[in-house]
Amino acid sequence: MAAWKNLITSLLVLIFVTPVVKPAQEPAPPGQATAAGSVELSALVREALERNPEIQAARRNVEARRARVPQARAWPDPTVTVGYGGNVLPPYTLMRGDPSSARQFMAEQEIPYPGKTRLRGQIAAREADAEATTVEEASRRVAVEVKQAYFELYLTDQSLATLRKDRDILAKLAKVAEIRYSVGKAAQQDVIRAQVELTRLTERQTLLEQERRTLEAQLNSLRDLPVDTLIGATGEVQESPVKQTLDELQVAAESSFPALKRQQTIIEGNRLAIELARKELRPNFSLGYTYMQRGALPDMYGITFSTSLPIFRRSKQDQAVREAAASWESARRMEQNERTRLRYRVKQEYLEAQAAHRLMQLYAQGIVPQSRLALESSLTSYETGAADFQAVLGNFTTILDYELNYRQQLANHQKAVARLEELTGLELIR
Repeated sequence: MAAWKNLITSLLVLIFVTPVVKPAQEPAPPGQATAAGSVELSALVREALERNPEIQAARRNVEARRARVPQARAWPDPTVTVGYGGNVLPPYTLMRGDPSSARQFMAEQEIPYPGKTRLRGQIAAREADAEATTVEEASRRVAVEVKQAYFELYLTDQSLATLRKDRDILAKLAKVAEIRYSVGKAAQQDVIRAQVELTRLTERQTLLEQERRTLEAQLNSLRDLPVDTLIGATGEVQESPVKQTLDELQVAAESSFPALKRQQTIIEGNRLAIELARKELRPNFSLGYTYMQRGALPDMYGITFSTSLPIFRRSKQDQAVREAAASWESARRMEQNERTRLRYRVKQEYLEAQAAHRLMQLYAQGIVPQSRLALESSLTSYETGAADFQAVLGNFTTILDYELNYRQQLANHQKAVARLEELTGLELIR
């Protein structure tokens, strides 16, 4: 009788000495992936930004677009023609006395109408500017994916530590039930129920270990490393409060969001395309030079000047102007749509962060302490025989779920703040 009372007393001491809301990191079992040592979020983000293939590909695309600008500004290449008229068999000499026999050299240069090449260069430069925003967009997206995976990894590590701690407590509680059953103070179903709950904890632990390996693979792929590279345990994560108001976040997002800046650049490029389409109504010119050697006759020199005639203007140049105007209007509508979606996303993430913050306070200041009191009361009643084992076990699983829920809301808050960083370009996570 004294033995099981001592066990219950030890159990009570263990439960109330160990913090519930902020469980300490426990060492991982031998062979587990967390044996690689701790890892910092800033190091993961920095490595991903340096090695990620998507970011590197975006940078190469920008270089390719920049190289198009001087090409667009250049004139067409001149053409050179060498001709011969006379006998067709070697030695290709001039037939003396035949005025139709000649050797000739011709050079010709097309000259675009003034302003066309300038506009083409400006349009190519706007396209390069628009492509440059994809580098920032990819960098922000990769950074937030790393942060979200890190916070999920933190949640997994904390959940595993909590389950290992609570498994020890539950094992002691099962031992109490066995002792009480052996002295006729409890039913056999209490012992069976405790064993079932221990099995359920093992199931949850197995799923969490699988989730951790998946998150490791995700972080490794973002850093362009082998997917089976080990990642150490995460450090302690603290809540990063959002001090900016919703309006301040909206202003920051609209002034820096890459997709919105790209759409604004596309609008400017389409406006220039309208000017170029109107310039195409003006003809291009061609200037040529000809030299002709005619044997016994005097050499001849000639200059040619030609121009194009837009006789198909109605079906060609006018339609090009209409096409450019429609593209410009489409880009304007897309910019409005992007701005509306951006405002919605900022508000959504802001509200999610605020909701997670309130739930964390509710768990830490209300639900968890109340659940602890309920567990303490049921344990005391179980010791005296005034409560059954089911009540004790129910209170135990309740406080375990609330503890995990607290960590889940902390991870949700940090992930929402990370997405706000992507949208606004602000540094919100410490």
